[in-house]
Amino acid sequence: MLSRENPIRICVGLVVKSLRLLGNLYRLRKLQSQGLQCSHSTYINRKCTMIKPANINIGANCYIDGKLYALDRITIGDRTVVGEDVFLCTGSHDIDSVNFKLVTKPISIGSFVWIASGATVLPGVNIGDCAVVGAMAVVAKNIPAGAVAVGNPARIIRTGRACPTEFDPISLATIDWHTSFNRLRDSLRRKKK
Repeated sequence: MLSRENPIRICVGLVVKSLRLLGNLYRLRKLQSQGLQCSHSTYINRKCTMIKPANINIGANCYIDGKLYALDRITIGDRTVVGEDVFLCTGSHDIDSVNFKLVTKPISIGSFVWIASGATVLPGVNIGDCAVVGAMAVVAKNIPAGAVAVGNPARIIRTGRACPTEFDPISLATIDWHTSFNRLRDSLRRKKK
């Protein structure tokens, strides 16, 4: 097993992260050609799927994963994290209709929001700035700004959460070149001694 300070491990890590970023640029260009509106600083995980990207608008410095089923508009604010296996669904069916007519409603998610793994957000929901949706929660009603909601159905357990202005979700997927090269230089110097 290579230690964390091994120059080979550091170089391989830089190559892997570089390839991830190139893959993200490719995904962004491909989705933007299909109508997705988003900043170039947004990271879209390779496992993320989008149905009708033309109906999706994503702010700057976001980390997006999960499935976005955009039969209607989905709007996501700046610095928001949509976790793994999250399902944003804008479509459903009218159960009182004879032929189960399709019904769509938009979803709006504010800035500095974290939607944890496995959560489901149903049609017509608005999630305010700085809110947190817990893992596996099913959100059927609006979540106010600064609230923390968990459970199935989601219920608010806390309000008044402050926005974490220093947190940058895109840092989860990018390279800190300065730190990486300093680690590489230091490990090579130790090898020479």
